[in-house]
Amino acid sequence: MADLRAGIVGAGWIAGTHAATLADLDGVRLVASADVVPGRADYDDWRAMLAAERLDAVIVCTPPDAHREVAEAAAEAGLAIYLEKPVAHAMEDARAIAAAVDRAGVVCGVGYQYRAIEFLADLPRDAALLIGTGVSGTVQRAWLGDRARGGSMILERASHLIDLERAVAGDVEAVSAVEAGDQASIGLRFGSGAVGTVAIGRAGGGPGWRLELAGEDGTVTIELDPAFRAHGAGVALEHTGPPPVRLSLACFVDAAVRRDPGGVCCTLGDGVATLAVALAAQEAAQRGAVVGLD
Repeated sequence: MADLRAGIVGAGWIAGTHAATLADLDGVRLVASADVVPGRADYDDWRAMLAAERLDAVIVCTPPDAHREVAEAAAEAGLAIYLEKPVAHAMEDARAIAAAVDRAGVVCGVGYQYRAIEFLADLPRDAALLIGTGVSGTVQRAWLGDRARGGSMILERASHLIDLERAVAGDVEAVSAVEAGDQASIGLRFGSGAVGTVAIGRAGGGPGWRLELAGEDGTVTIELDPAFRAHGAGVALEHTGPPPVRLSLACFVDAAVRRDPGGVCCTLGDGVATLAVALAAQEAAQRGAVVGLD
């Protein structure tokens, strides 16, 4: 079988990570890239790239407000899509992307990398309290912090932990939040009756990223970035494969080769559901009120 031919749209920081992963994978070849900054990629216009190149898949690494147009065009062209998180900057765009992918029947994965942790399915699912923290520095991008473009700290950073807590505890039914500058604290009430918190901040040399699951049998601590392991309450698990950010893309490539929409680590449906929670958290912080979700 010929290699999967992939193109990247958006040639910033995360695109470099994904390009390095593709170079190490069998069965896929990065053949072109596009970016609006002249000289940064093979094409200055992603439309020209789609028209000129024979592609099987597109990796979308643009700022969130530019996801919709690229994803819709890729779906209409029958290309598999790896969509960096968040899915979009607004639910209208996210729903439009989902509709385009559904119509085309193409494979679409979302870059919530913690879904690729090897031991995720082995974590306890009966926690009454989930405590997620993410305090670290990050690579500065021109759109990071711009809420209108989807670059808020809640959508760009906190949504990683929101998605992980959803993967463990299920659907969220209500959200509260406060934020100040680059810091935010979010409260989640799950349909199961569990309660979750997500606290994020930007600080060089911070304590890092982790999730704690507290239940009747004790507390399980899941360490995230750079070591991925879970311990406590009789649990001792470790992620021994490639880093989840690389494994998530590898999972997508495999699903695209097999044309299996369900084979991705994070489905578009889960990505859209996580976006709904993150947008509700933004609204809750702005209004100073609890926001419910359907």
